[in-house]
Amino acid sequence: MSAELSTYRKFIYKDDALELIKILEENHITYELANNSSQLDSSFGGDINTKQFELKIQKEDFEVVEKLEEELVKADVENAEEDYHLFDYSDEELIEIVTKKEEWNKFDYLLALKILKQRGKEINPELLKVINKQRIESLSTQEESPTWLIIIGYASAFFAGFLGIFIGGYLMYYKKALPNGDRIYGFERKDRNHGQNILILSGAAFLIWIGFNLFR
Repeated sequence: MSAELSTYRKFIYKDDALELIKILEENHITYELANNSSQLDSSFGGDINTKQFELKIQKEDFEVVEKLEEELVKADVENAEEDYHLFDYSDEELIEIVTKKEEWNKFDYLLALKILKQRGKEINPELLKVINKQRIESLSTQEESPTWLIIIGYASAFFAGFLGIFIGGYLMYYKKALPNGDRIYGFERKDRNHGQNILILSGAAFLIWIGFNLFR
């Protein structure tokens, strides 16, 4: 059985992923390009904000692919024109790119490092490791689900509503992907317990509703 694939990078346009995919194929790295674009929106002409392609690879390949991707854009970074918008960014804005590199493409990330170095604000590899570790820890914080969502979930459950099943499942099983390939539960344990209760109540109410309609 093949290992589970984790989201490595997201693209708005499929063509933006093709160059990296070529590198993956040349290095025999397993991948999947998932189209998560909104099908409903595409029927009405398409909205750029609802188009998304996810490039997925095995977690153990993340570090290798990062290095391959850096090699892929290295020449472009070295030859970047000074009218490129990052050259107008402040040091603080460039540091934010470095600390939140998962929100930026590899070109912008490496160029931000280069510009900081040119300004005498070089970030050494050891500090980068610390920054990346702290970022993962920050993103690993579980969220507290909205109270109104739990209330609606319980209310729907008592009336055998499918909305209760959906909300319960969402609270129980929702996971978020981290930049290092890990996937963690998105909600705190107490909220996942609420999700479990909502699922059980929804299922029980649904069975009661079926029984009532069959034998009345």
